[in-house]
Amino acid sequence: MPDTERKGERTRRHILEASRAVFARHGYERATIRAIAAEADCDKSSVIQYFGTKKQLFHAAVDWQVDFDALTTDDPERQGEQYLRSMLGDFENDPDGPMIALLRSAMTSEDAAQLLREKVTEGSITPLATALHGPDARLRAALVGAVLFGITVQRELLRMPDLAAAELDDILRLSAPLLQQLLTPQNVTPDMPAAGDSDGHGYRSRE
Repeated sequence: MPDTERKGERTRRHILEASRAVFARHGYERATIRAIAAEADCDKSSVIQYFGTKKQLFHAAVDWQVDFDALTTDDPERQGEQYLRSMLGDFENDPDGPMIALLRSAMTSEDAAQLLREKVTEGSITPLATALHGPDARLRAALVGAVLFGITVQRELLRMPDLAAAELDDILRLSAPLLQQLLTPQNVTPDMPAAGDSDGHGYRSRE
């Protein structure tokens, strides 16, 4: 029984990895169970056995979250640079990762786009806004996300010539100050009290 369980875990992992590659290359709509099975070197019945439908497999394949604690630097003035360096690095190191599969799929599938909106909002914008000080924390967090995803999509997915050809250090040098201004506006200090609004779109200070 243990051997069978280990084999089952390996098969499941292979299918997940294969599905990310197929979703990343073709997007959700064009990806097929048959293509994923071929990529994983298994039959369609195995994919269905482990994950059910294509939609269920897609949700499992693109499951990711941002570890803000791991990305927090000792130097708050370099936090924006750290976020961008990490995001671009993740894409370059794992071109078939869950985030890139979801981003590519979101360009052609409304279901994938909705899933991306939910993941970015719940997994990135909300926790970042919670940690920010000063006014407009949630909007600033959303703008940080827009800058991060905008640069990453244009450089890694769309391969816009100027961004794709640029050195990472040059992108960081020019973009990090903008991100840092959103994270810590010049007229805001970490000791400023937090303020929220009645509809839940405010923020709270980190204890």
